[in-house]
Amino acid sequence: MFLWNMSLETGIDEVDLGRKHLLGAMADFFQGMDDPALNQYILAGHTGAIFNAMKAAFAAEDAVLKAHDGEACEKHQTAHAALSAAFVDLCRKLIPKIKNHKQASQCALEIYQLVDEALFHHITREVATYRGLGRAPVKKAG
Repeated sequence: MFLWNMSLETGIDEVDLGRKHLLGAMADFFQGMDDPALNQYILAGHTGAIFNAMKAAFAAEDAVLKAHDGEACEKHQTAHAALSAAFVDLCRKLIPKIKNHKQASQCALEIYQLVDEALFHHITREVATYRGLGRAPVKKAG
């Protein structure tokens, strides 16, 4: 489901690498949903990996945007902050309450919906924008 392919390449190495790692963490999470041993700790590990990869990917995107268009960068950083906050809030709300495998599976499904609907679509919607930035000259300061 969350696999890197050529259609997601932006041509900006830092952005592509960050997104590859994020998709990898998302794919590991997705595969882990079927783990018969899924519990609070395993789910926390998967969501922590997604969060760390998300921070790195968003930082790479923000650096590229800042170099090209400061105003667009601020707007985009706001979107990144909202996505990060929604993910963290959902994980903080659900994961501590997990007591058994069934609850872990239910929580994983709720988190998956956010990962699929928000994070994955955030990545796929922006490919053309970053491809354009990759071809555009960087704005000079001053």
